[in-house]
Amino acid sequence: MHLLLATIELRPYVFIFLASFLAIAIVNFGLRTTLLFTVLTYAVSLACEWSSVHNGFPFGLYHYLDGTRGREIWIAGVPLMDSLSFTFLGFASYTVALLVASPLYRRGLDLRLLDTWRIRRAPRVWMMAALFMVMVDMVVDPLSVRGDRWFLGKIFWYDPPGQHFGVPISNYLGWFFVAVTTVAIFQLLDGWLNRGATKPAGAIPAFPSRALLGPMLYAGIVAFGIAMLFAIGARDIAWASIFIYLPFAVLILHIVTRAESHGDAAAIARHLGDFPYDADALADSSTPVDPIANSRRRHA
Repeated sequence: MHLLLATIELRPYVFIFLASFLAIAIVNFGLRTTLLFTVLTYAVSLACEWSSVHNGFPFGLYHYLDGTRGREIWIAGVPLMDSLSFTFLGFASYTVALLVASPLYRRGLDLRLLDTWRIRRAPRVWMMAALFMVMVDMVVDPLSVRGDRWFLGKIFWYDPPGQHFGVPISNYLGWFFVAVTTVAIFQLLDGWLNRGATKPAGAIPAFPSRALLGPMLYAGIVAFGIAMLFAIGARDIAWASIFIYLPFAVLILHIVTRAESHGDAAAIARHLGDFPYDADALADSSTPVDPIANSRRRHA
């Protein structure tokens, strides 16, 4: 327990992101899915990190330094916080993919997804989530290899350093491999545990704008990484990260605000057919929609 408390004290930012992920995931997908996803994703990530440290697969060969042994929890030669990060990064990336792929429901400031099981299990959502997770690492890993310049500390080094600001391309390929595995785990768990008319334990369908909570976590992680890059003087990496994310942010804003993204009565009906416990949250879902008037509004 002493070592756990020391780990939290040493890496508070990781546990803030972790706590945010747990709360958001439970509100949206329920307690069982969240806990199982966390455990299984951590296991997959730890196995991949152990493999990379010993034989270079899948991230490329790198080595952890022993400077924090005794100050934080290590498991199988890997710091706990490192593999733990994959859980909230994978989840946040999946929620952004769902936001892009799903029709939307808006009532005032309340924004919700009109997703279905078909959308949640769609290959395009799976692949987008994996790519969004790799995009996060293009900010996080160049920052991490410069840990001696901020409060992370120098905890590892690539052998040899890579082409992208010291990070090898194999690392991003490895992240893609882990991402497609962990997102698939989430999709399978969600479909296995949450199908049916019963509300998942812990989920809060009426929580305002819960569709935005996961993407906000994603944006917070990226913003933290870019802010730290500026803070340590790595302005070239920070500006490169901004140019990576600027068109992506504009695209997301366009999707969220355009009229064509807002679902009609048919989209609401399809959503409630798969998730009937959302009916109270979609209070005016029974209001008839005039498709001709709706079309005129969209083309006005």
